[in-house]
Amino acid sequence: MIEKVREIVKKECDEWNWKFHILPVVKNARLLAQKLNADQELVELGALLHDIGRIKFGPENHEITGIPEAEKILKSLGYSEEVIKEVKHCVESHRGTSDIKPKTIVAKIVANADAMAHFDTMLALLQIALIRENNNLERAVNWVYNKIERDWNKKLTLPEAKQVMKEKYEAIKLLLDSIKAYM
Repeated sequence: MIEKVREIVKKECDEWNWKFHILPVVKNARLLAQKLNADQELVELGALLHDIGRIKFGPENHEITGIPEAEKILKSLGYSEEVIKEVKHCVESHRGTSDIKPKTIVAKIVANADAMAHFDTMLALLQIALIRENNNLERAVNWVYNKIERDWNKKLTLPEAKQVMKEKYEAIKLLLDSIKAYM
């Protein structure tokens, strides 16, 4: 059934979101699930559906708009209420800016994997920042820098996640600090 969820999410995504966000979140979620002996299927479902609200309806309050959408997808495939409840919690608690914090190991893994994806795809993140900031490189670099810092200091709450991303974080900081020296 998880393949069906994967197909549904991939169909809803544009190529950029699928390749440079959803797949890296799934990859990192699986890695953390292995390290922490968490339920692999639940973690993957949460990773696949964590941004379904953003993908379908836009970024504003996507942790809220994604809850009924994830529930609808999972119910249509016959998932249990227990699984649906856990995935809904992953969706509602994955953002670092939300008041709702992850309470379960599955939700913590998904939230951490979401942040880890930013480290894996930093150049794609910079591309988004350039679009957001009307091709102003200085503002885009500052946006990425602040996002990476926020992810490292607030969203990466699992020591295992920080351990995996430490080298990438340091490399990104080195690169961004180098660029910032000229701004």
